[in-house]
Amino acid sequence: MMPDMSSDSEDNPAAPDAAALFDAALDPARGERTVSPAQIEADGGLTVDETRVVVLNFGLRAPDPQEPYFTTAEADVLVRFGSLREIWPPEVYLQIVRVYGQALAHIAQTEVNLFRLYVEPNLRKARGSPVRARQAVQGAFGELLPLADPMLLGVHRRRVEHELTQSAVREAEIKTPEGVLPGAIEVTFVFCDLKDFSAYADVHGDAAAADLIERLAVVVTGQLGHHGNVVKSLGDGFMLSYPEPGEAVAACVRIIEQMRGDDAPGVHASVHHGVVLYREGDYFGRAVNLAARLLGLAGRDELFASEAVVRATAGRFDWESLGDQDIRGFSEPVCVYRLVSVSTA
Repeated sequence: MMPDMSSDSEDNPAAPDAAALFDAALDPARGERTVSPAQIEADGGLTVDETRVVVLNFGLRAPDPQEPYFTTAEADVLVRFGSLREIWPPEVYLQIVRVYGQALAHIAQTEVNLFRLYVEPNLRKARGSPVRARQAVQGAFGELLPLADPMLLGVHRRRVEHELTQSAVREAEIKTPEGVLPGAIEVTFVFCDLKDFSAYADVHGDAAAADLIERLAVVVTGQLGHHGNVVKSLGDGFMLSYPEPGEAVAACVRIIEQMRGDDAPGVHASVHHGVVLYREGDYFGRAVNLAARLLGLAGRDELFASEAVVRATAGRFDWESLGDQDIRGFSEPVCVYRLVSVSTA
């Protein structure tokens, strides 16, 4: 349950309401919004109607034509869009805008909920007096907001770089004989995450969901084995790498067992061994994609694997063939296997 930010108002009639509490942190950014949709159109950018559609697709309220709604930097983007219609027509850029809006809405909700759930109560308790507590909360929130902007930009740039590299590798694999790139290496990949985590969070709340993610992180780190590496965290899951399939499968078994529980969503996992290109701490190629796609097929407490993994671990683990499956992004069906019993493997 989120803390009641109006409680100070009951103790102190001069205390601001919940929305006003954060005005001091938000006002500087609001003051920089000086450009209207009409001005953007006058400067040769998107028309007023086009600008309003963009804002609506972000999931926000559409501004009035003369309303000072945009910062100068934001307005420059919409002016530039006006000259790029042939390259980025509305049917293309509006799809991107919708994705931005949905993703950033989720980020904003998470930031505010976690701040109010964890940071604010501690500040209020530590400061004692309602006035000092409000000042501390405002100050902490005001410091958080400017930190997010450069990080979001940096993460976005790196994700675009990743996707472009992945696309280039896929194209090169298609054009290269036998699909093997110079400098490629063989790696076993594991993807594991909490099954039906969103539904669990909806029922049990943010605090329980955060605790569960932390528990998974502790379990994964503790059960990696001698040669396992965490490639990246995926929110409610992880991508891991191993030099060979046997140790990867054994680690998955331990992780699934450690995360079992009647009231928890449990873990599902996937393993694939293949040839990839390693660049700047990350892996690229079809083998990564296949390992990730297999995860989507696995149910709670299940481990799915490719034929390459099954061949390499024959005699050590008991696998059940699920036959050929159509996998998104692969032109030919892929033979998929399920570990028969993680409790005896």
